[in-house]
Amino acid sequence: MTSSESHSWYVAETQPRKEALAALHLGRQSFDFFLPRYRKARRHARKFDTVLAPLFPGYVFVRFDREQANWRSINGTFGIRRLLCGEDGMLQPMPTRVVQALQARCNGDIFDASLDSLKPGEKVRILHGPFADLIAQVKSLDDRGRVALLLDIMGGGLYHSETRSVERA
Repeated sequence: MTSSESHSWYVAETQPRKEALAALHLGRQSFDFFLPRYRKARRHARKFDTVLAPLFPGYVFVRFDREQANWRSINGTFGIRRLLCGEDGMLQPMPTRVVQALQARCNGDIFDASLDSLKPGEKVRILHGPFADLIAQVKSLDDRGRVALLLDIMGGGLYHSETRSVERA
């Protein structure tokens, strides 16, 4: 096993709204980290602007070799509450494919929502999940990239989906 293969991704819980501080201090300790963010529109003092917000508020991904790194120091890092462990209390790595899929959807650390071009009223086909291959109408979009879809099943009903696996019908 090469050193790059022995490095795994783990999840660290951060203190409230301290994701950026945690990432800064993890970097200062030479840990690889991944803090995916998205562009969020906000209104403040009657002005609208766009800010970068964490895709997973309260969490940051950290990559290290459990056998070689002094990973216990992460729990004492500014902005970090603790590394997440499994039910048995043991440190559990994230599946590499999950983090790679997230990174593939990011430009740097900015998540590509790719739903920006969808508009309410537009018809889409759901590609994955229990409603795969059904045609739905976009009901609404929110600033976190979530979509509310109207499905015509047994008289119609509203289904909220966070999936980004839709295409125009």
